[in-house]
Amino acid sequence: MKALLVDDHPLVLGALTTALKSLQTFDTIDQEQSLTQAMNRLEETSDYDLILLDLHMSDANGANAVIRLRETYPDMPVVIFSGDESPETIQVAFEHGVLGYIPKRSSVSQIIHAIQSVLEGSSYVPSVFLKSKGFESRGAPRARAKPEPVEPRLTPRQREVLDHLLQGMPNKIIADRLGMAEGTVKTHLYTIYRLFGATNRVQVILKAQQMGLV
Repeated sequence: MKALLVDDHPLVLGALTTALKSLQTFDTIDQEQSLTQAMNRLEETSDYDLILLDLHMSDANGANAVIRLRETYPDMPVVIFSGDESPETIQVAFEHGVLGYIPKRSSVSQIIHAIQSVLEGSSYVPSVFLKSKGFESRGAPRARAKPEPVEPRLTPRQREVLDHLLQGMPNKIIADRLGMAEGTVKTHLYTIYRLFGATNRVQVILKAQQMGLV
């Protein structure tokens, strides 16, 4: 497996490389210190199994980095590794199809756990975001037992849209893959949000995890 680390701080790149090597999963771990360099490398070879991306570099302006990368390489798993922990930034990142968001202050064990979750086909949402939205972190003590969430009944087409959403696909790419108008995708997503009792992609991802769908 191959990973690409994109961050403009050599110390951060070194720490991430050490964390990834401890997984004993990646045969190749490449590094770039700017979004431009990363895009140039991806033009030459785009067979990476994971991209760890910082949002704030000299040539990367927050969510624009995610949008540019995801629109060009929609099949590539992207995980954000950023010092920006604002709920707004995390929300925007997931809306544009990232599969994980790791705060830079995370411990090595948390970083490894997050990467493992993504490699196993799940998503990683940081606890700081969960708390801001009123969700309990996994493993947190509960005051009282809650009933297990019931998987909503979806039409085959809605399930296809949901599957692509859980893979981190933006609306435009979902439309292209399923041969439908982008407006139709948005209509299906509106219905999916309602059936899941959610208002955005992150809440759908979290509820899907609770239901064992990912």
